[in-house]
Amino acid sequence: MASFATSLEFLYRRRLTVSIMLGVLAGLAMFVSAAQQPAPDPGIAAFMQMVPLGAVNKGAVIPSFDATGRRTSLITADVIRRVDDDRIYAENLVVQMFNPDAKNDVRIDLKTAFYHMAGGVLRSADRSRVSRSDFIIEGDSLIFDTAKNQGRMTGNIHMVIFDSGALSGDVPPPSESRPTQ
Repeated sequence: MASFATSLEFLYRRRLTVSIMLGVLAGLAMFVSAAQQPAPDPGIAAFMQMVPLGAVNKGAVIPSFDATGRRTSLITADVIRRVDDDRIYAENLVVQMFNPDAKNDVRIDLKTAFYHMAGGVLRSADRSRVSRSDFIIEGDSLIFDTAKNQGRMTGNIHMVIFDSGALSGDVPPPSESRPTQ
């Protein structure tokens, strides 16, 4: 039977692990925000060394705010786990990036993903989705380089653009000049 001190030590380590993971994921939210961000801080990797390998955190919710207090992103995941010295694994990861104009808000849905702390790269080998109010794009895999703020989707790509006129700059004719059927 475990002693009371052993139980408290486990709870303390669990709480510390959750706090560290939330801090790292908040940093990830800043990396995937619309503004160009600097390269990942190597101190994050050193900080993650304190998290025990295999520590599982369930139901993670990590908001991010700018200097004015406006929410800029929200990361949620069913499961987050440190795999090794350089990688974090997440299941059902959702990254939402909020802009001042709500129509430019972006949502990224990943069934599973790995975040490489040293390189600042988010990877998913499963079907992934990126959506905004005017489009949805899905692909078999996704790679996002947070240092360059660039992503790549590969595999069976399917994209739906809801209003292609907005992308081309074409203005639709007034309703009275459109032919009736």
